[in-house]
Amino acid sequence: MTNHTGTQAPAQAGIEDFNGIFQEQLRGIVREGLLAMFEQEVTALCGDSYRPSSSVYRRAGSEMVTLQTTSGKERISKRRVREMLPNGLEREVRLNSYSEAKRRRGMFDEVLEAICYGASGSGVGKMLGMSASTVCEGWKARSKELLDEFRGRDLSNLDVIALMVDGVFPGKDSCVVVALAIDADGNKHLLDFEEGASENEEVVKGLFARLKERGLKAGVARKLLVVRDGSEAIAKAVRHFWPDAVQQECLVHVERGLCGKLSWKHRGEVVKRMNRLRSVQGLEAGEEAFGELLDFVREKNLSAAECLERWRGGILALHELNVPSTLNVTFLSTNHIENVIRNTRGTIGRVCRWNPKTDQLSRWMGVALLRAQEGFRRIRGHKEMGALAAALGRSSCAASSLRSSSATPARPSAGDRLELAAEQVFSYRISINQPAEILTI
Repeated sequence: MTNHTGTQAPAQAGIEDFNGIFQEQLRGIVREGLLAMFEQEVTALCGDSYRPSSSVYRRAGSEMVTLQTTSGKERISKRRVREMLPNGLEREVRLNSYSEAKRRRGMFDEVLEAICYGASGSGVGKMLGMSASTVCEGWKARSKELLDEFRGRDLSNLDVIALMVDGVFPGKDSCVVVALAIDADGNKHLLDFEEGASENEEVVKGLFARLKERGLKAGVARKLLVVRDGSEAIAKAVRHFWPDAVQQECLVHVERGLCGKLSWKHRGEVVKRMNRLRSVQGLEAGEEAFGELLDFVREKNLSAAECLERWRGGILALHELNVPSTLNVTFLSTNHIENVIRNTRGTIGRVCRWNPKTDQLSRWMGVALLRAQEGFRRIRGHKEMGALAAALGRSSCAASSLRSSSATPARPSAGDRLELAAEQVFSYRISINQPAEILTI
């Protein structure tokens, strides 16, 4: 009979031994991840071990350190780095990855990830070997920290071209209005949010007031383009803060409104004419497409035609700027902020009751928006953002574009590589999948 040695597989172990086997495997994963991160930072500072760089940093052996992880205390051999000072002396360099690993944020991030995926506090506590109250306190502390970080960012250096505003209803008695900005390079930025009972004018004004307090300079050097879903409350708040802003109606909402007023057999023609309106470029072509749509709707339903006539200014706002039609897909609808709200519902939708006496909703929204922002990419037609900025009133605005540059990027010098290494932040995340349970913290 062959004798097998090594770690016992979970399927071969009893239920009593499974937790110990899992913890041992988890320790190995965490240990290997920490060692890899330490080595990556040391290589960035000192170069490869077989080909040291000519920088002021050098390898200086290793030392045993103890790190507190969610699997318990871990003894790890950490590389040491020494720095040569201008006076000829040397000093020890503390690795950023090691400093980050010493903090308890790593544990809180695992708790945060598990709860956002629907795990209950008691379930996470059993998985990590701690009480449910400790897990909840960790979640509250980390979510509050992320909320303060989200709302503490300086917005004064943000070159905002367009703004999208929309609301999400986490509960029947609560509403959260969210603001999304698009800068001159086509990058999207979630700015802030405001809580209220509904999507009313005062709630939107409170949101805009907070953005100005944080240094947002939208509409200073030129007009601001605001894309909205037809909400009159948002329109009034925009006119209060930015009277000369260009307000564009979301054509998706316009199409829904028209289809709701017409018979189902006419909806195909409405969609066809709306698609033509979305694709044309310039005011002349836009007025022609709008006229065809209006004539068709007037023959079918007078009430729908009157509504469409009232929306005329907002529908053709972007066409009046005479910008390239490649920007239509982005600025003729609120799809970008609608996608953000859809992603936030995947996180906040797991809570069944909101406590208005606490900051529970704010903490959950802050975490949900930060998670939604992780997948942001530049908008379509970002190379034409300079034309949009010029149409809004800015002179000499050539929007920079990373993709438009044909020159081959130069490799960073030794000094630049050291600066990049100094800015490197260590983090690791372990995703935990568990059946979703209703959670109220």
